[in-house]
Amino acid sequence: MPPIEPSTIALLSVQLFAIMDPLAAIPTLLDVISTVSPEESKRLIDKAALAIFILLNIFAVVGGYILSLFGISIPAFKMAAGVVLMATAIDTLLTGHKPEKIDVGTYIIVPIATPLIVGPGTMTLLITSAKLYGILNTLIASYIAFVATYIVLRVSKEIAKLAGTTFIHGLGRFMSIIIASFAVEMIMSGVSEYIKSLS
Repeated sequence: MPPIEPSTIALLSVQLFAIMDPLAAIPTLLDVISTVSPEESKRLIDKAALAIFILLNIFAVVGGYILSLFGISIPAFKMAAGVVLMATAIDTLLTGHKPEKIDVGTYIIVPIATPLIVGPGTMTLLITSAKLYGILNTLIASYIAFVATYIVLRVSKEIAKLAGTTFIHGLGRFMSIIIASFAVEMIMSGVSEYIKSLS
């Protein structure tokens, strides 16, 4: 098992938080909880947070085994993962929201927990990281990103009042550039490793 690497955990937690991008989910979240009492809204947010936590654990722990089961090499998956992350970033940059945004009237877990927060990009990064850096490093990083995400969701009303929806959408587009940078790095790394494996 790879040792705990603080620098890797710090970088990975930032990447995960950027891809989960809870700020982009705030408008949808507010639409979902706007008609319920404060107590009920907290309960719904906690329920969504629990679903997010479970999904993060599943993909971080099982991710490496999924690759082994299908016989997928790390270079190949890194290239594919980079393409998925780039598609996520481009969609966010052009449309201002994440792919597969669902009707706000749907159950709280569906629009908030997945796919708005734990979408294809998050799942892909977790699976790749579990294989590259080990399950423990990936889990610790995902927990850090989860705590930050949970805090954002709990204070979403305050953030919306303070910053406004225009700023939130603008920040979401900026985060898409960060995600695109991660994607380019992942694709280049995958191509480089694949070329080395041929020689």
